[in-house]
Amino acid sequence: MRNLKEGTYFGEYLDARENDFFKLSLTAYSPESVLEDHYHDNSYISVLTSGSYLEHSDGSNTLVQPSDVLFRPTSWCHQNTFLEDSATCFNIEFKKDWQQRLDWEVKLPNTHIHFNKTAFPSLYKLLLNFKIDYNADLSTELILDWLHVISPYKMDSGSKAWIPKVDSILKNELEQFHSLQSLSERIHVHPVYMARAFKAEKGLTIGEFQLKSKLHNAVYLLSTTHQSISDISYANGFFDDAHFIRSFKMAYGISPNRFRNILNS
Repeated sequence: MRNLKEGTYFGEYLDARENDFFKLSLTAYSPESVLEDHYHDNSYISVLTSGSYLEHSDGSNTLVQPSDVLFRPTSWCHQNTFLEDSATCFNIEFKKDWQQRLDWEVKLPNTHIHFNKTAFPSLYKLLLNFKIDYNADLSTELILDWLHVISPYKMDSGSKAWIPKVDSILKNELEQFHSLQSLSERIHVHPVYMARAFKAEKGLTIGEFQLKSKLHNAVYLLSTTHQSISDISYANGFFDDAHFIRSFKMAYGISPNRFRNILNS
């Protein structure tokens, strides 16, 4: 039986990114390929984005289809047989000691779970973030959001008077992207608690709320000024014009320039 160390998967690596807590990767598999019996050192989530395969584990065979989400705990033994089409998997691996680094008491499931076509919007947002404009903080928030769904914990009922301050920073200090750490230091609240409490209050992660605020301001500037696309991008803290244009098109379905032209026509 093969033991796969941290960050190691069968198949072809298409892309990989990581931070102190998680390692994200996209792997591709050839049609009808067979993976030998194996297990991973770390627990991980696997989202099948295309293709299909049979999972052989614990004496049973299970068909895994596109959009299925699997959680495999540390040392879970399994074997995979891919079917006629090529396949891709999006993997979210929990690094060793990730809980201690996050300083968050949450327990992962201790057994394999196959979520059949279960809606986990946070994981698909995570995949888009991974493939289009990777943001490490947003990735962490989205993974925490998934963890809260499968392992909910009670938020304490203490004062959250700091939430309006975070709201104000994100709406008014638009010239930069604020990290969880920088916000945490300004309001003196642990970043994990801050992220979860903000999402519970606002219905959006801090990263989603921040991007929404920037794009709302961009709409205002496109509507009321003659500033160039580059100037509007810079004023709202985007890394470059391409990042701004992609984000705007994802939110509104058209480019900023076309949006302005329609308004002025």
